[in-house]
Formats: sequence, structure tokens, C-alpha cells
Amino acid sequence: MVSAALRALLLLLVLVPVVNAAVDEAVVVQRKAGEPAVDFEQHVAPVLLQRCLECHQEADPSGGLALTRAELLFRGGDSGVVIVPGNPDDSLLFQRVQAGEMPPEQNGHSMALGASEVQVLRAWILQGAKYPEDRVLDLFEQTLPGRAGRDWWSLQPLQDVSVPAMYPGQHPIDAFVRQRLQQAGLEPASRAEWSVLIRRLSLQLTGLPPQSHEPGVVPPQPATTAEEDLRLADVAERLLSMPAYGERWARHWLDIVRYADTSGYERDQEKPFSWKYRDWVIRAFNEGLPWDEFIVHQLAGDQIDNRTEESVTATGFLRLGTWNDEPNDPQDYTYDRLEDLVHTTSTAFLGLTVKCARCHDHKFDPIPHADYYRFAAAFWTGPVRPRGRELLGGPSAEELGYAEILGWTDTEPDPPPFHVLQAGDRQRPLQQVSPGSLSCLESHPGFRAGVPEKFSAAPRLQLARWIASDGNSLTARVAVNRIWQQHFGEGLVRSPDNFGFNGELPTHPELLDWLAEEFIRSGWNVRHMHRLILSSQTWKQSSIHAQEEQCSLVDSSNRLLWKMHRRRADAETLRDSLLAVSGELDLQMGGRGFFPEVPAEALEGLSRKGAAWTASPADQQLRRSVYIYSQRSLLPPMMTAFDFADTTLPCGKRDSTIVAPQALTLLNNDFVHQRAAALARQLTGTVELSEAEVIRAVWTRVLNRVPESEELELAAAHLRSQQERFQRPPLPQDTEGSISDELRQFCRIVGTEVRAEEWRDAVPEDCVLLLEAGVGLVVDEQGGIARWQDLSRQNRDATQQLADRRPRAGTANTVEHAAVRFNSAARQYLDLGIGLLPGQQFTIFAVTSDSGKPGHRELLSNWSGRDGNSVTSLFLGLTGERQIRLSDAISGVGEIQNPERPFLFSASAGPLGAMVHQGHRSVHATANPLPERRLDTPWVIGQQGNFDAEYWDGTLSLLLVFARQLNPEEQSLLREVLLRRYDLPAEHESPVPPAELTPRGRAVASLSLVLMNSNEFLFID
Repeated sequence: MVSAALRALLLLLVLVPVVNAAVDEAVVVQRKAGEPAVDFEQHVAPVLLQRCLECHQEADPSGGLALTRAELLFRGGDSGVVIVPGNPDDSLLFQRVQAGEMPPEQNGHSMALGASEVQVLRAWILQGAKYPEDRVLDLFEQTLPGRAGRDWWSLQPLQDVSVPAMYPGQHPIDAFVRQRLQQAGLEPASRAEWSVLIRRLSLQLTGLPPQSHEPGVVPPQPATTAEEDLRLADVAERLLSMPAYGERWARHWLDIVRYADTSGYERDQEKPFSWKYRDWVIRAFNEGLPWDEFIVHQLAGDQIDNRTEESVTATGFLRLGTWNDEPNDPQDYTYDRLEDLVHTTSTAFLGLTVKCARCHDHKFDPIPHADYYRFAAAFWTGPVRPRGRELLGGPSAEELGYAEILGWTDTEPDPPPFHVLQAGDRQRPLQQVSPGSLSCLESHPGFRAGVPEKFSAAPRLQLARWIASDGNSLTARVAVNRIWQQHFGEGLVRSPDNFGFNGELPTHPELLDWLAEEFIRSGWNVRHMHRLILSSQTWKQSSIHAQEEQCSLVDSSNRLLWKMHRRRADAETLRDSLLAVSGELDLQMGGRGFFPEVPAEALEGLSRKGAAWTASPADQQLRRSVYIYSQRSLLPPMMTAFDFADTTLPCGKRDSTIVAPQALTLLNNDFVHQRAAALARQLTGTVELSEAEVIRAVWTRVLNRVPESEELELAAAHLRSQQERFQRPPLPQDTEGSISDELRQFCRIVGTEVRAEEWRDAVPEDCVLLLEAGVGLVVDEQGGIARWQDLSRQNRDATQQLADRRPRAGTANTVEHAAVRFNSAARQYLDLGIGLLPGQQFTIFAVTSDSGKPGHRELLSNWSGRDGNSVTSLFLGLTGERQIRLSDAISGVGEIQNPERPFLFSASAGPLGAMVHQGHRSVHATANPLPERRLDTPWVIGQQGNFDAEYWDGTLSLLLVFARQLNPEEQSLLREVLLRRYDLPAEHESPVPPAELTPRGRAVASLSLVLMNSNEFLFID
């Protein structure tokens, strides 16, 4: 029996020549016999359906002319009667067609009928323009060469499909695939090696490479194919039970639902608790939630019986789209938001581009204009109309029923009427509609439209249950195709988000339907489909075929599956694999996303760089990539280099490019180098391994196999050459890691009991400011400081001309050393003049305290809005309760402890990155230098430039500024000296930084980096 899908495909192939052949026959018959030979159904209807009916339907016909029924055709339109039976030359319709005026041009291209089509209409009118009275033409009634009808293959109910009987006892998937291969004269590739299968299996199910210590990874020796299959099935079961499985497969779904943690547009505000939806998806996969329930929870988890916080969290699906808090027209934006809901829902679950019918009937698929609005009406009772900005386009916590959830629920049980809009324009409403399903799928049981005057109860829940019903074959086809795609690299339908006319036809239509039936029979069990696919020999094929060239000539894109697709690892798999093989991967699950390091160049152009992106502490950056904070306006460059998904629209299939920036990223990215160094530390740390043992260990960890003899020799040679290179003494100009003689002498003086006046002669030349409260204070009669003498060679005294703005001399809060006291209420500050720093590098030390109220407050700044550096200035201060600020690029991060007590506050920026310390404790650090600052404006102490605001409230005993970035050893030495001199808490570092690699360790890191850059690591066979 020929399936409905196959019949539809055959129909599509033969329809194109039907019209022309029929015309030729008609003309020939008329010319020879002089008798009528044009048949309306066979010849005329296809022309009207294909070329005319799109504009001339009963609903809002162009020019008032409808062609759907005889009565309407012969009535004519706004220009009068258009058909004169027996006289085509006097028929307005034929005149316009013959002149090429109809159909009208589209985008500057002529849409004129071909000569054969014109002849059909001429012959038909000559013969009386016979139009059956009971015939009603429907634009969507059948598939035509230029568009799909309701008979399109993907819209048909599932039929019982029999596994090909010519391969008895064979796995059903293999039988279907083998049948197509045999028809094409092809043979499948041989079985892949065990190590390839294990790596493929682990990466596909968990997104992580296998480790040699894990059960089942070591190949069974010896073993038959059947024994290997059993062992592989055991490994698959173990992987399916791991939490990593849910994290991996949730990421696929997050692409489809356009997941992000922010709103997009100019302000790109955070969507609070969006991560709870991400965590719900992970749990849904790990707990085996059936796919039909998975659908219902996301569309209507707030309306199901026994709703819970979990089910309401699932409705975050409807909140993940972009949201504009300043649309040009808030009322128009209501319909843009509806479009997002329609598009995401129909794409994710039905694989149809329903949104294309917002302004008119779908150009290619059988989706009428009204169907779009019936579908959209299901969301009309929700928070789509303008509301308060603080709600970010969603319901309030009270409406939702739960606090701290990003979810959706109905907010208007009795909403205003909902209308079809002419051309999508809300100012041109047409007929009123109520929620309903797509008419092209009305053969499937479920959701039906209610009466237009009233919204039925819980329309979203009805829509969800219709989509997820056992009778909705399209839902099942789309779902199993998505699962297949992740295992094979390509779906059976290679356009997973489009099962319509412009999408790809299925490569194996019978197999797709058999899988869809099996999915429904299993209770929509995703794990069952994994087991089914992974147990097939088709999945176990090698990516290399013995007759590769010959097979490629027949099927160059491997549509028939004569081998396994080789594919490049996606961004998350690559990053997670690097962490896994280095032994650093943090398996902590759930919670708010972390911020990885982002190069300073990526922050350029953002007005508030620190607020836009501040890297999380280093230990938090070792988590899986699914937990990366997804900010629409700033996606991490390392992820985008490897084709991270677009977060604005559903993405069922990522791009997979192979371009030069990817190789450069792997070679030069600090993240990759750090992973190689971490692996080297593990292999050269405690146990002394031989050269060969180290090489085998690196190979096993990175590539999941032992090196071959030639590889072992090459690796050994690389290790020796690199170790020799790293053992060479540094070049004379290389002073990295050393302490300058000037700084060493200065620290020696500061560390003694001598008075601060005696520091002047030892101050290093690159020190551009040294203010010490025990020296050089010029105080007025009221105790205000008019001048504070600079001890550096620059003689840059700090001054204040206004008596009422002068800070006061005193002592620090808890120790007896001198201090200058700043009072924010009195707006006290000191001027330093222009030109403090000659370049972008600097190191600042301050012995200070802070009693300021929450908010911005600056210790040292050159902000000058009137001079145009409001976003490119440099300042050091605090914000919020006790978070740090080091220019706009680093703001609101870290935390100062006990700021009301004197502490050592230091900051530096330059080629080593940007860092801030409290004592010895790192408060914030980034490997990227600060974006270039504008430094030629006046500098002040105790407030934010000429802003007359953000005043410091506390003491200052020492301010020391260098015009270069001191190296870590220099900073550490000077910090220690100052902590002792001023008797301050050390706030020691935690955790302890990793030990420096030995030359041998650096050579092993180099070898590790080479393998991490190899195609064998980057690609999945």
C-alpha cells in the first residue's frame, strides 16, 4: 500500500507538467475537431488556484472580484463584469491577463501567466466559461507546484507503516534505511570502532567526553558484535540516568525556545528568575516527563489540575522572548508580542511558520489569514497589552500565584473582542474570532474554535492539549525528527523548524511516520526513542566509508545515511569537554547563571561596561556551559565563534561553520591555555611519570585513546624541545615576575620606623602621586585642609580653594595614625589638577575607610561630563552597600569587608588585566585590560569629578599612585609593607593560586594544547 506521504510526494512531482500538457491537448483537440476540449476541473481550476485565488478569495477580494464560485465570478467586481462567455476579447479578466497586468508584479518581478496558461483561459471562455455550480474553489484544497495544500504530506494523519519485510529480524530503523540504500545501489559503512562509539554516545547523551575510569568505557576484549551491543546498551542506560543527560538535552530545547536571561533591546534588562525555567527543563528531561505533558506544562502549566510551582515555572516558555519597554506604539506592540508567542509555539511544537499568515494568507502553506488570529487568540487573555514596566511584560506575582518565578497566566478573563486584522494593521479590524486550531489539521481531534462572541474557558490549555494529542501526527513527527537530528547531525527532515512547503522533504518518509507512531505508542517517552535509535546499526556506522567517492557521486550529502555524519562539536560541548579533560569541571547544578571572562574589546560601545558584564569568580566559571548567563546584547565571543544559537528567534538547527576564527580561538584563548595548564599540573604534580606515561596519559584524557607508535615518537620530540625552550634563562629585557630596584628600596624605607617625611628621596620615578596624612598638611583656622603636599617627584599637591569644602585633619577610626576625614554631607573634596596619569597603565594604593550610605561614592576620579568623558573616565570607589567601582567598565562587583574600619584598598590595570584588592584578598580580577580611558581632564579626591555628587565619606591616610601596572610580586610586596606600617588586616587570598608550572610542566601543557586543537578533539565521528 502506498502511504499518504508518498502519494503526496508523487503528486507534487507530476503536477508541474499537468497544466501545460492539458493545454496542449485542449488546443490540439480544438484545432483539429473544432469541439470544446477544456475541462474546468482538469485544466482551469489549477490555473485559478495557482495564479489567481490568492488575491481573489471571498474574504476581502482584490478589486471586489472573487473567483471561488461561479456566482461570484460572473457577478464581477468593482470594474464590472469580467467574463463574457464565448468572447475572451471582450472579457475584462482575459484582457488584463493577456496584457500581463494580472497577476500584478511582486517585488519588481513579473508574475504574468505563461502562454499555455493564457491559452487555457482563452479556450475556456471561448467554450462558454463553464463553471460547475456546486464547485467552490479553495486556495488550500490541494498541493500545487508553487504551494502546499491540505493534502501536504506532513499534515496527513499517521498511517500504519509496516517495517520492510525483505529484512526479517533486522532492527526496524536499519530495515527502512537499508531499503533506500539498496534502491540507490549503495551499501552502508562498516561498524565504527568501540572508542568512536563510546565517545559518540557520551557526547550525544551528556555533552561530555567519556573518561577511562567510567564503567564500560574500556573496550570489551574479545567480544562479538552482539556482546558489544549489550555492553553499549548498558553504557547508554548509565548515561541516560546521569544528571548531565538533562543538562545536555535541555540545551537543545533552550535553542528552540529562544532562551536568554535578558529582555533584549536597548536596556536589555534582566528577566528575573528565567534560570528557573532552564532548571525546570533540565529536571523534565532527567525525570522522564512524557513529551505530551512537557508541551502542556509549558503552554498551560498554570491551568492544569493540581497546578504547582513547578508547573507554573514551566510557563516561562511564554516569557522568554525579547521585550521592549519603549515601543514606538504600545498598542501595536501588543500584536508583535502575540506574533512571538504564535511563532515560537507553532515552530517549536508543530514545525510550521504560522506567523507568516499575520498579514495575509500564508504564501506557501495552507494556513489562512484567519487561522493565525484563531491561534493567537489563545494568548489574548494573557498579559500582552501595555502594563507597568516593572512587570517586564508578564503577570504580577499576585496574578501568578507565586513569587520569584518568571511565568505566564491569564490576566483578563473577559478580554476585549479579538479581530482578524487586515494586513496585520490593528486600525483595520475585520471579522471577530475566538481561539481555535489550524484548519489544515482539522482532521485531527482536539481543539476547535468557539463562538466568536465569547472566549471559551482556558483556551491555552485547550490549544496545548490539541497540540499534544495522540491524534496530532504533526507534533509527533516534529518531535522525533528533533531527537533524530541530535543523534545523526541531520534530521530525517533537514529543516526541523519547517515541515511546510519551503522546508525539506523527508529523506525517509515511512521511517519518520513509523518513529512517530512508535513515539506515541511508548507514551511519548523520549528515553525510549533514544534507546531505539542508539540500538540501530545505522547509528553505529563509521563516518568513513570504504567506497566514499562512489557513494558521494550518488548521494553527496549523505541523505540516504550510507555513513554516519561527521560533525564539529558545538560551543557548549567544546567548552565542557575542555573542562572535563582538564579535570576542573564543576558539576554543580542549577541556580543563576555565571559570567565568564569576556575580552575588553567586546565591551566597547556599551555605556556602562561594568554593569553590562562583570566576570564571576574564577571557581564559578568552571561550571557547565548550559549555566552561562545568556545576555542578548553581549554573548561570550568564545561561544559565538563556535556558532552559539541566536537568542531572538527559535533555532532548531544551529549553523555549523568551520572558519579561521575558530582555530585562532583555540590557539590563543586564555580559557583554553588555562585548561591545558591545569591538565599538566595534574600529570606532573605529585607522581613522577615517565615521558611515555605522561604522553599516554595526555592522549587518553584528551582523545580517549592511546597514542600510536608514530604519535608517541612525535609527542616525545615535542616534549623535549619545549622543555628545553622553557629551561632557557629569560632574555635580559624580560623582567616579568621581578621587583624593580627602586621599588625594593622604597619598600625597605616604608617598612622601617622612619617618618614619612624621609620617604621623598626613595620614591620611585614612576610614582606620580604620594600623599601621606602625617606629612605636609596645610590647615586653616577651622581645621580644614587647604593643601596636602605631594611627596612624589611630580610635586602635585592636593588643594581646596573653598573653605567650606575642605576636608578635616584627624586620625583614623581605630588606629592612631594620621588621616584626612571627608564628610559627604559637607561635600568635601580636594583638587589634583590635570595630567595625573600619562598613560593607560596604573597602580593605586589607598589606606582608607568608608562610612558612606549605599550608592556611588568615589575616592579618586577624573570624571568630567562637561569635557565629554562621562563614560570613558577613570575612578576608584564604591557603590551599593560595599561593591567596588573601577571606572564604568568594572562597577558593582566584589565586596569590601568591614569598610568602616581602615583597610588597604588597591587597584591596577594594564597588560596583566584589571584587579582590585582589599589587603591581600582579591575582590575582583579580570584577565582583560580596561578599555581605553580618557585621562586629560581634572582629577579630584573625594568625589566624582565636576559632578558635585558621589562624595566619599570616610578617612584617607595614604594615597599612592604609580604610572605603570606593578607586577604581582611588586604589588604583593608593597601591600605587605603598607599593611604592616598601618597595622591593617591582611585579608589573605583564598583560594591559594595554583603553583607555577615547572619547565617540564609547561612542556606537558604545550602538548595538551596541541591535542586540544586537533580535529580529533574538535569533531565527533
